[in-house]
Amino acid sequence: MQDIFDAFESGEKKILVRSCNGAGKTTALAAICNWYLSTYEDSIVLTTASSWMQVKRNLWGEIRKQARNAKLYLDEKGNQLKLGETLIKLNDKHYMIGISPRIPENAMGFHAPHILVAVDEATGLDREIMDALMGNLSGSDSQIIMICNPIDRESYPYEAEQSGEWKVIHISAFDHPNVENGNENIHGAVTREWIVDRLKSWSFELKFEAAEFARMIHVKWLDKWFRKTAIAQARILGEWAQLEAAGFIPLELIQRNLMPTLVPSSQPSKVRAIGVDISRGVGSDATVYAYFDVYDDATPDHQLNFKVFYDEDLMATADRIQREYESCKAEGIQLIIAIDDTGVGGGVTDKLRQEEIDFHPVNFSQKPKGFFPRKDIANARAEMYFLLQQELLDRKLYLIDNAKFHQELSSIHLDISHVNGSFKIESKEEVRKRLGHSPDYADATALARYALRLEALKNRDWPMLMGL
Repeated sequence: MQDIFDAFESGEKKILVRSCNGAGKTTALAAICNWYLSTYEDSIVLTTASSWMQVKRNLWGEIRKQARNAKLYLDEKGNQLKLGETLIKLNDKHYMIGISPRIPENAMGFHAPHILVAVDEATGLDREIMDALMGNLSGSDSQIIMICNPIDRESYPYEAEQSGEWKVIHISAFDHPNVENGNENIHGAVTREWIVDRLKSWSFELKFEAAEFARMIHVKWLDKWFRKTAIAQARILGEWAQLEAAGFIPLELIQRNLMPTLVPSSQPSKVRAIGVDISRGVGSDATVYAYFDVYDDATPDHQLNFKVFYDEDLMATADRIQREYESCKAEGIQLIIAIDDTGVGGGVTDKLRQEEIDFHPVNFSQKPKGFFPRKDIANARAEMYFLLQQELLDRKLYLIDNAKFHQELSSIHLDISHVNGSFKIESKEEVRKRLGHSPDYADATALARYALRLEALKNRDWPMLMGL
């Protein structure tokens, strides 16, 4: 933080701060905005962020709080001026304003001897709005500071850093005083407990290997090593996430959860989950059925062999699912079904509704249900993969040994929504370009696990919903 303030006060024209979560970067940016407006009587401060909600609530919430606490802006009688939701106006040529990131035209045409552009969560902004903001920095005393969590290498901040024209300041969670000292002296900021909790969710523990040092994170107070996954890299280390460099669910995590030779439970399961990824069987794509026999909390669920069908029309798929449903019912097994309802899958789900078969339709682009305790998940497809990853990290599943399935699952990458910076799973088309076929086995498996959460939601099964 001292480096940020020193760089700014010394007059650095372009400052980029890439930081972990919880380091206080928004608080620092708000302080800089208030300092600038209070210091230069001929100044304009332009602020924006990845979304209008981020501008109003996060950045400007902090700006207003600091201004009130410090009694910064007073009238001639010493009374505090009224602070607008996203505007502090001292006179017609001396003010601070919040700008929507979706309206580039509103970011143009500002002129003053001193202009500051302050951008929070900068990886979520389009080039168009950034170009509009940069166009205001024509004066010799103008400055810009961008603060971001480094989650997207196809963003303006990444290109800015690569240009070599910006003063770059990097903040890792391991550098924070709370973490270095093991005490929460700065309340609300990152802590050792938060790092360990997040590593359990975003990574997994490894044994140290010298050859893998660059891909590992060392937690010195535990003397433990974790895989440097893309999310941990960005959110904890403050490093640019290599989303394209490795699969979201790495092969070593898959192999750690393979079905053992001696299956630990001989008790028959009374619940079976099935996920159906539907295709018309064009080319190498197939309709794939993935299955899990479900046990109690003490026994990991067992994946069963896939069923794969090519050149099967939609009505034949609907008939097959109906037969499976009726067969399980006759055997006293509850069959919980999730079906890909995106695109051609709608024909299958329409037929099953007519036959009054219980199932859960899943449109991959629909909003997440909120099963996973993250607010930066873009859609249902991302949510079901985050859930699958978490269950593998928690060793709640046994996966079958199937080379094609493992190739698909370990090859799927995280992507970033350029609308709001949330995480999504790369499109099937992108996977198909890389593998030569659609990730049908992986999607069907994720659907099968998602089916259990959707069923729990329907039945208000709170322990299952919370992943207990």
